[in-house]
Amino acid sequence: MLRDVFPEHPELGWFIASIYLICGAFRLARFNVLSMQPGGSGREFVRLSIPSAAALVASLTLFIMWVEEKDFPKGKWRFLLPVLLLFLSWMMVSQVRYPSFKSLNLPRDADLHQTLVAILFVGCVVILRGKILVFILPLFFTAYLIYGFVRPRISRAWRREIEDEDEDEPDTAP
Repeated sequence: MLRDVFPEHPELGWFIASIYLICGAFRLARFNVLSMQPGGSGREFVRLSIPSAAALVASLTLFIMWVEEKDFPKGKWRFLLPVLLLFLSWMMVSQVRYPSFKSLNLPRDADLHQTLVAILFVGCVVILRGKILVFILPLFFTAYLIYGFVRPRISRAWRREIEDEDEDEPDTAP
């Protein structure tokens, strides 16, 4: 994808991709160091997690491939992925806090059979209705990215509905 954005300077695409990988490595090293400290494996992440950043890049890449398949005019939209990679690189080393997926209000009592059924359901949706996911996945992961910025500004009651937050837990937002 990046080679199509900078056909006359492919090294620029490689440079942007390497910045993304280096920031991901820094983020992972920092996470490992912090998780070894007492109380380090908490209910929130400081910095965007690597799986979230990768999911946003992958879902947006699928969307861009769909756009190219339909022969829509690209224009300046071709610069979206490199700018997004640079922004996500910065987010992986920023101080923005995100809730851990462990703290989101998702059903926790699912057994192995329910999990397998859910995976098969998602697989069928991907195969049968893949075109819908081309739009839904980028929106979902973009919403999670934006939630890190909005999270400190929403009320605790609303945040408690979204996240599984303990009552006696102090507010860790800066």
